[in-house]
Amino acid sequence: MPVSLTNPFARDSEGTRRNINAYRVLTLLSFILQFVTTFYYVNNAPVDGSFGRHKIFYGHATPFTLNTVFVDIYWVVLWILQVVYIYHLFRSDETAQNSAASLGSHFILYNVLHFVWVMLWVRSLTIIAEFIVVVNFLQLTAVYFRYHTAPRLIHLAVSVMPLTWTFFLLLWNGAVMVHCHSLVCRVLANVAVWGLAAFAGFFLLAFKDFYVGFATAFLAAGLGVGQFFTKVIALQWPFAFAIMAIVFLFSLATAIPGVLGGHTGNEATGRHGERAPLLQDA
Repeated sequence: MPVSLTNPFARDSEGTRRNINAYRVLTLLSFILQFVTTFYYVNNAPVDGSFGRHKIFYGHATPFTLNTVFVDIYWVVLWILQVVYIYHLFRSDETAQNSAASLGSHFILYNVLHFVWVMLWVRSLTIIAEFIVVVNFLQLTAVYFRYHTAPRLIHLAVSVMPLTWTFFLLLWNGAVMVHCHSLVCRVLANVAVWGLAAFAGFFLLAFKDFYVGFATAFLAAGLGVGQFFTKVIALQWPFAFAIMAIVFLFSLATAIPGVLGGHTGNEATGRHGERAPLLQDA
C-alpha cells in the first residue's frame, strides 16, 4: 500500500494533526536559526561581503532609528513568547497542539525571513533586505486577518509582535535604503511617522486589538528616545512621543472595558474562533 505524505504546510486540520512532529522540529529549528543569528550580529559584524559590514545596531542614524534598549527589550519579550508558543506544540493537550500548529507555517516563515533580513542588513544589502521585509509584512498581515481569534499568547507570539515590529522595520530599513539625511527626506519622514498611528488605529478600530496598540506605543517610545539623542532640534522625536501617548491612551481605553468585561480585544468583534479552548485566562 503506498504511503501518503502530507505537506506540513497544508491548510487542513487533519494534515496539521498528522504532521505535529514536523511542526515541532521545524518551528524549533527556525527559532534557533533566527535567535542565534540575531544575537550574534547584535554583537559582531560579518567578516564577509563586498559592501559595508556592520552590527545590527550601528551608527547610521536616520529619522526612523529606534533606541536600541527598547528594541532589545521588545525582542527579548518576543523570544520568550515564541518559546511559550513552541511549548504548546509539545503539550499533551491535543486542542493546544492544534491551535499552535495551525499557525506553525507562518511562525516558521517569519523566522526564516527575519534570518534572511539580518544576513542582508549587516552586509548593507538594504534594497534586497527591504524586499524581504515587505514579503514578511504581507505574510504576517495575512496571518493576522486569518487567525486574529487565536489564543492570546499564540496571537502575541506569531502575529501581533512580529507584525508590529516588521512595520517599524519597513520604515527603518527603508530610511537607510534611501539614505534619508536631507532636509526634504526628513520632512517626508515627519509625515510618514504618523503612519504608525494609522497602523495601530486600524487594528484598534477594526479588531479592538489593544495588543497591537501597546506594542506600537512601546516602539514609538523607542523611536522618540532614539530620535531625541540623534537630532534634538527636530520634529521627529516630539511626533514619536505624541504618537506613543495617543496610541497608548486609545489602547488603554480599549483594553479596560475588555478586561472588566472578561473579553479580549479580538473577542469584542464577535469572532470567538479558536480562542475559547486555550489560554482564555492566560
